[in-house]
Amino acid sequence: MARRRRSILTEREAEQIALKLGAEIREGKHAVAIIRINGREVGRFGIRRGTGVGHDYIPRQIHINMKMALNLARCSKYLSDYEFVL
Repeated sequence: MARRRRSILTEREAEQIALKLGAEIREGKHAVAIIRINGREVGRFGIRRGTGVGHDYIPRQIHINMKMALNLARCSKYLSDYEFVL
């Protein structure tokens, strides 16, 4: 029997990433976080609402790896670090 893999990024961590990167949040069925640097959109991702939903697609949509995404969510990396990576 195959075990279901738990998502690494949670809804709360997705919200933390959006907040830390100064994203504009557009509400709808799913909230959409739009990240801009110097007025130019560099990435966007959806924030799913509900129990047990994953957000492991976020790093791909904002052009970073999972480790950097986790560090953004957990307060060891900041907007300046993200800009440097881009």
